[in-house]
Amino acid sequence: MWQSVLNNIGLGSPEDYVQPRLSIGNTVANQELSIGHFTVQVDAQALALIIRNMHGRIIWKSLHNQPFLSFTVGKDKITNGDNGVFKVTEIDERSTRLQTITKIVRENDSTIKIYGGLGIKLVPTTHMDYVFTLEAISNRQLRFSVEILHRDPIMEDFNRILLTYESRADEHFYGFGEQFSFASLKGQKVPILVREQGAGRGAPATSSLKEAAFSILGTYGLTDNFATYASVPQYISSDIRSLFLENSEYMSFDMTRPDRVTIRLESNKMKGRILDGKTMLDLLSEYTSYSGRMLRLPDWVSEGVIAGIQGGKEKIKDIIQHLHEHSIPIAAIFIQDWTGQRLQDAGKGMQFTRHWWNWESDDDLYPDWEEFVHELIKSGKDERKVRVLTYVNPLLSNVSIKPRYKRNLFVEAREKGYLVKTIKPASSEYHQEEETLSIRFGLDLEAGILDLTNPEARTWFKQILKDQVWNSGISGMMVDFGEHLPYDDQKIVLHSGEIASTHHNHYPEEWAQLHQEVIIELGKENEAVCFFRSGFTQSPGHMNLFWAGDQNVTWDQHYGIKSAVIGMLSGGFSGFSITHCDIGGYNTLSTSIPGMSMIRMRELLYRWMELAVFTAAFRTSEGIIPSLNAQFYDDDESYEHFAHTAKLFIVISKYRKMVLEEAYEKGWPLLRHPVFYYPNDSIVRELTYQQFMVGSSMMVAPVLAPSTAYVKVYFPKDAQRISWRHIWTGRYYAGDGTYKTVDAPIGQPAIFIKEPRDDDGLLNDLLEYATTYYQRKAKPVSR
Repeated sequence: MWQSVLNNIGLGSPEDYVQPRLSIGNTVANQELSIGHFTVQVDAQALALIIRNMHGRIIWKSLHNQPFLSFTVGKDKITNGDNGVFKVTEIDERSTRLQTITKIVRENDSTIKIYGGLGIKLVPTTHMDYVFTLEAISNRQLRFSVEILHRDPIMEDFNRILLTYESRADEHFYGFGEQFSFASLKGQKVPILVREQGAGRGAPATSSLKEAAFSILGTYGLTDNFATYASVPQYISSDIRSLFLENSEYMSFDMTRPDRVTIRLESNKMKGRILDGKTMLDLLSEYTSYSGRMLRLPDWVSEGVIAGIQGGKEKIKDIIQHLHEHSIPIAAIFIQDWTGQRLQDAGKGMQFTRHWWNWESDDDLYPDWEEFVHELIKSGKDERKVRVLTYVNPLLSNVSIKPRYKRNLFVEAREKGYLVKTIKPASSEYHQEEETLSIRFGLDLEAGILDLTNPEARTWFKQILKDQVWNSGISGMMVDFGEHLPYDDQKIVLHSGEIASTHHNHYPEEWAQLHQEVIIELGKENEAVCFFRSGFTQSPGHMNLFWAGDQNVTWDQHYGIKSAVIGMLSGGFSGFSITHCDIGGYNTLSTSIPGMSMIRMRELLYRWMELAVFTAAFRTSEGIIPSLNAQFYDDDESYEHFAHTAKLFIVISKYRKMVLEEAYEKGWPLLRHPVFYYPNDSIVRELTYQQFMVGSSMMVAPVLAPSTAYVKVYFPKDAQRISWRHIWTGRYYAGDGTYKTVDAPIGQPAIFIKEPRDDDGLLNDLLEYATTYYQRKAKPVSR
């Protein structure tokens, strides 16, 4: 019994369990200090640190008699797989259990410092001195930081910070970048690491088969449900609370316990901000004032389809002709294989279509490239330009085995030292030799990656983009692979001397900034569109269009069409406000093994077209194996559905433009989770892909399951007694907190407009089109 008592007060042996606790010194107990519009209180009765806004509402609170700061020992395992895939295993061997608050110092009207100690036990001496700084940097932003001032020798290895604070069981968390499996992350532990999703993740019933199939490509399929191209240490909660970290090292947010949040940071210094606002949208505006708001999207993007077509000049010209014949307005042609096609052996008789990453036009597939681009631009009807978009990424593959090429950019960059390097395996601790890092993509493709910490490398590559990409007359490009910098402090060598684990999450920010600089230097800010799939905290301020990356050509929630909806909505909480997805998905798989093939069927393509109507850009994708997938150009029926959905996309362009103004000025997303407007509704908080808002006046419930011609729509109870008008039938549904079943046959996605109207009449064209379309469908066919 006495040993248990000694353990609980921190006097047992180092191996014995110590009950965590927070001790508050008499000199600081019950102090309440104001800094700016915030008050900070050390509450001796609650045994907690409490932060309130100017109205007295608690915006952050530590747990009763629990340390809000602790440090742990252990080396996490972050495995670099092929193709930008990373697998994370967290390891915590020991943790501090005791925290004291001994002193509070007001530095000025906006800053206070809280001093104290951390330890694993009271004796023998196992102690670290910390300072927790709080600084009001605006009326609604409170910056915090943690730093160790002194540590006893036995505590030298305690270099990982944990920040723990109070939550409620009913508080739901949204954001963390672009999450693809969950909308609300309550009950989850979310790792923050920019990485490739991997193509094998799927619904529980099929994940083992899909992972087995994609494992043919190395570790490409071995990921978890939180792997994402855009990972951000930030959230907004249904309790109107928000917090983010400014760090870039690996971290995780643990919300698995109902009463708390624990942020775990792989660093001994932490910095971040607590935000205040009246609504979730207010909090988003505050956050995007730091992260940056997405740039203006040119109006031409809403004027027609962006048709993704590969396969050479003649195929593209033929499809354009058919688009014109079906009166489908073309905003742009996206030619991803402009550098030439490279068939990649995936083993077991499988091949994938990749491209030569040498960033020059391919003379075999596209001879006279510049002339062809200008020919396409002039091919529009009614004096409209048909713009051309291409593709680029920060990787360079050696083209020495390619039959024809003009420059070998890989060799040039390697000789100039412009690629990320690695320590040679044979190097000793005392004599380390470096070589160019090689990143694997499956069985037979390797490439080097640009070192964006090298100013000369940035200048060199920017000039290549100007001379060999933009100079042809294009209007933009898909900007891929910002997530591929390996995460290995022991082997990766960067020009700046930064360690890879700190720079890894920053790489997509630098990659987006480089392209923004090129566009500004070329004076194309009002014309160009560059769409990205990877990002970190401050990426949005460098881009004008985001895309949801690669989905499987399936219906599932974790990697199919449903995941695209979840990703676009979750990204909206983290500043990725102007987004879209590949129409039809991308990852395709064909094998002779039953249950392992993934081939896009026509119904999925049609429903994905309907989903894309409400996004920022209406862009198709052929998928990684175009010949196996249903395409919009297969036959007249496909063209007709494409024309119909494209028309829907165009008729809401005026309304979309108004909503996008909110994205530019306030950081609010085009596609919005309903919880932005109904945070107290328990049903709304649990919604994932089932329905979403477009701005504040439109609600959509897409069909995301096969062989389905109806949807169940939830109409949240609204204090303003609004109703929702179904555009196809004109029926009104009251906002009374009930579910209703609504017909949604192919061609008639469930779209509702809020009544009384507050869209300034910008949706009149949609209502008129829907009425005409419905009447035409209802009219008997004369024989």
